[in-house]
Amino acid sequence: MDRIGVPHRTFEHLLSGFVRSEAEEIAHFGRDAEVVAPGEPFGSVFAWLWEEHRDAAVGAFAGLLAEARRAGEPGDEIRLESLIKGLRTALQRSRLGQEQEFWDVELTLRDQIPEHFGGRTDL
Repeated sequence: MDRIGVPHRTFEHLLSGFVRSEAEEIAHFGRDAEVVAPGEPFGSVFAWLWEEHRDAAVGAFAGLLAEARRAGEPGDEIRLESLIKGLRTALQRSRLGQEQEFWDVELTLRDQIPEHFGGRTDL
């Protein structure tokens, strides 16, 4: 696979715009859903980040949750568990979508995402 080098700051801008766009989609279509699946593009980016820089993958997922909650109606926010369940669908084309591999993803996200929200546990 070809690689394209971009400055870190530019990469952060690209990633945040991508996450915001994905979040708007799921906020609109994922209200009150038990499973909220981000799109396959998010799954591809998340899987790549997970392999290359796990903290960035967790940060991207936290950003997705934050932006989706912000874009939703008050009292009708996307829930962490719903988004974690849906992530597996978005990861179906990567090895992370396999049950054993996804287990590590789930545990990491449940453990680390609250830190991105000031330690909140009501996500």
